[in-house]
Amino acid sequence: MMKNRPYPLYDDLPILDDLRQMIEIKAVSVPNQIAFRYMTDRKTLVEKTYGDFCQEIRWLGNYLLKRGVRSRKIALMGENSYQWLLAYFAIVTSGNVAVLLAKEYTAEEVTALLRQTDTDLLVASDSCHRAIGAGKRRLGKVRILSMSDMDEWLETGRRFMERGRNLYDAVQTDPYKLATIFFTSGSMGNSKAVMLSQRNMARNISYTMQLFYPPEGNVMAVLPFHHAFGLITAIMKAFHYRRPIFINSSLADFMREILIARPKTLFLVPLFVETFSKTIWRTARKQGQEMKLRQGMLLSDGLLKVGVDRRRELFKDVLDKFGGELEYIICGGAPLDPKYVKEFRSLGVEILNGYGITECSPVLSVNRNFYSRDGSVGQTVPHLSFRIYQPDEDGIGEIQVKGETVMMGYYNDPAATEAAFVEGWYRTGDLGYLDRDGFLWVTGRSKSLIILNNGENVSPEGLEQELSRIPEVGEVVVYEEDGAITAEIFPDSTLELPEEQLRKNIQERVKKFNRGQPGHKKIHKIRFRTTEFEKTATRKIKRYQVGQGR
Repeated sequence: MMKNRPYPLYDDLPILDDLRQMIEIKAVSVPNQIAFRYMTDRKTLVEKTYGDFCQEIRWLGNYLLKRGVRSRKIALMGENSYQWLLAYFAIVTSGNVAVLLAKEYTAEEVTALLRQTDTDLLVASDSCHRAIGAGKRRLGKVRILSMSDMDEWLETGRRFMERGRNLYDAVQTDPYKLATIFFTSGSMGNSKAVMLSQRNMARNISYTMQLFYPPEGNVMAVLPFHHAFGLITAIMKAFHYRRPIFINSSLADFMREILIARPKTLFLVPLFVETFSKTIWRTARKQGQEMKLRQGMLLSDGLLKVGVDRRRELFKDVLDKFGGELEYIICGGAPLDPKYVKEFRSLGVEILNGYGITECSPVLSVNRNFYSRDGSVGQTVPHLSFRIYQPDEDGIGEIQVKGETVMMGYYNDPAATEAAFVEGWYRTGDLGYLDRDGFLWVTGRSKSLIILNNGENVSPEGLEQELSRIPEVGEVVVYEEDGAITAEIFPDSTLELPEEQLRKNIQERVKKFNRGQPGHKKIHKIRFRTTEFEKTATRKIKRYQVGQGR
């Protein structure tokens, strides 16, 4: 077992210049290896090789070019699917620009975002096509194409190419030009159109892989593809690592399909990890095995300290629920309580917390396979420059970054672009510090920082993390109201307790929590919710909506 200490960067894969290069390297070097697996229904498993994927992208790109679709912005909207990925890569590698939309958007939201980005062509999955266009071929001035016609597009592109009209291979794309527009998740209410080039994304793939290298085995793709973490990190990086990717059909099918996928690595946001943990402990309680599980974890931890690893044997029943082979969870997108890292390590799964932001393509740091710090977001990505701007007496300030992975800017919004930089450094808006070993620690968001009338600064994220450890708390957001720290709480609805008892338990535990806090960090008010907080597509709570209507 390798000790937790520095070791050389991984450097056995080429540094990428663009996305077409990434695809073609695999198609040439390992054409017959499986790249993607997915279910077409609840019974049929489909497998696509790297050669299949590259060829179908060429056919689809050829189809677009044959139809005169050149240097255009094309919106893409739909559920995670192999067809979605084909469409995306065909768009960006044929010299067009992909504008990525969440499948949950309404027709009004889609119309506004397409107008914001000057986009007049939309490729949508069949369900999204029906929902936003009511079966029509146009949404205002925007033409809609349905992915249900994908097979016809591929066949047309193939025939055209076989007749000697290979428009796709003749296209010379500029890796520095705009390739993809991502919309920020908008948890603070200010969704922007982030412009990334192929070079931005390709370098983030290459540089991040030098920190983390997934073990041989399958990856399961769960996060939404329209988000940078779900697409660039969970798909493109796994693809470049040459790990077979199982595309999850839907969250409703996740636990069923994970038994088919048998992943070694998962890329997740904290809500998944928290849900897994609650499910494990709820199941143990129902089966009368909670004490046995706790004792097993203590034994596991003790054995690990003397170099003996029995985790996969001790917790086989637990791990089998996740396919039986899971070794790593790469977690990002929101703060993760270190208690889950320790808990899953005891069970045999290493959670490596990371940190990123859409504007930086997206990864900025991640804990390494064999070098990590619980509670940190890991080592900073090589070849990027970092600084902590105007640190306080504890070394905490705004995290700022420079480098090839930083965005081109916000589309058609020079004022917001200018405000995002200071002295050439991109302002992440996150507060944190770098320790002496090069680990990055994120302490909160500058925009959510609470400044009390006595001048004290309070990071709500830290309080939220502590309060979320209360067993009866399902979700919590902390904010300031009339000069007092307020906790708005949605009790854990999975607990088999009356609502009145849940609230009473929470109130008593918050009182106990307050006894160990300085005055400015005490919770003075509790507001209970009867529904979950509204969330973004990446499962972040929309903080700007919390407390509205008070």
